Order: sequence, then structure tokens, then C-alpha cells
Amino acid sequence: MIVYEGPSAIDGRPIVVILTGIKTASANAKTGDLVQSFIIRADVDPVQALQSGADASICGMCEHRPLLARVSGKPPCYVNVGRSVLAVYRAYRRGSYTRATTRAQVRAALQGRRLRLGMYGDPAAAPVELWRELVSYAAGHVGYSHQWQAVGFDVAAWAPLVMASADTAAEARQATDMGLRYFRVSVGVDKAPLETTCPASAEGGRKALCADCMLCGGTSKKARSIVIADHALGHKTRVISIRRI
Repeated sequence: MIVYEGPSAIDGRPIVVILTGIKTASANAKTGDLVQSFIIRADVDPVQALQSGADASICGMCEHRPLLARVSGKPPCYVNVGRSVLAVYRAYRRGSYTRATTRAQVRAALQGRRLRLGMYGDPAAAPVELWRELVSYAAGHVGYSHQWQAVGFDVAAWAPLVMASADTAAEARQATDMGLRYFRVSVGVDKAPLETTCPASAEGGRKALCADCMLCGGTSKKARSIVIADHALGHKTRVISIRRI
């Protein structure tokens, strides 16, 4: 279901927000049965967007964007854009998805379901009012944003909706000082005293799927912030490099 078509809140370019897995359960082995939201450019093939830098419209200056990661050496985004994201984009261009025209349609689609804000793309690329409405209809939500350090980011509005994606301990402290809960990716396993290990992770024993845990709901959840070991492409090499240092 298409729930938003309009300008990106990041750069004004055309984007679309599409909910999938409404009628059929998600097959994602880590998240479990969550309604997934894809935030993509409405006018550019997502693979081409990665290559040209047009993905900035939906990911901002996230250092894990492939174009930036190749320069900085940071871990690349783990999403395989050439598979699910490309398939969603092509289906959108074919006109395969229903466009929501009333709130009742969206409410019916999400009633009793749990929602993931940003299976691909940053939720902050779309209006915060959209996500507030979607979350109000859903039975629960999880979400993450790398845009929390951006100029003009409305912490009060976004804090109950998303976890601040943190890539270092310093960023985690900054997010906490700002009043955000965070989801930190560590190189190796180095859990801090006020963090809890993601229970869906390998190091967490895969004790629960995201759909069962639901701790990544921003400040709407009164819980510790979450840490997970780096699992993006090349993570084993990064762990070895840290150990050598």
C-alpha cells in the first residue's frame, strides 16, 4: 500500500513510502512478521540511486550509503537493494500497489499489526506526521534513524518513534544526552553498562525475533538502549583489525 508520495524532507526530491507484508507474513528471519515500510525515490531505480548518490534523498548523509562507505571505509549498508528494494520499486512503477486515499484504509491495513519504520530508507525522509499516524493505528512499532544529528531534527517529535542509529560509543552518549534511545552497532561485542544486547542477534542467542521483542520503539519503550555486533559485509575483517590494534 502506498501511504505517501511527495517531496523528501531531506532534499525535496520525489519519494514514496510503501507498506508491504500487509496481507502475507514477512519472511524476514530476523524481524519476523512485521509490516515493512520501504522509503525510496519515486523516480529513480534504487540501484541507480546508490550508484549516482540519488539515495541521499532517502538516506541523507548516512555514512553507510555505499557511495560514501567506499570512500570512508565504513561498513556498507547491509540491505541488498538489488533484490527486495528493486522488486518493490518495479512493482510500484507497474502500478501494482494500492494508493491509500482514506485514513480508514490505512487503519484497517495496520490494525492488530506491528510496523517497522524504514525496512529501507530513513523514516526522517518522510513527514513525522505520517509516522505518528501509522504508529497510532499499529499494535506496535520499531524504527531507526541516522538523521538525528542533522540540523533541524525535531528530537521531541521523533524520540518516541525511532532509535538513534549510533556507530560509536561517543555517538551513543550524544544521543542519550539529547533524550533519545539508541541502537548502536559495535565492532565485536563491547556492551556498555546501560545497554542490552539485541536478543535477535547471534551474540544475543537469537532469543527473540524483532516482532516479539519490539524494544526498538524509541522512548515509547522504557528500556535500555540496544547494542548489536557489526554484521554488515566484511565485518569479520573489521573485528580482526580491531584486535590487531
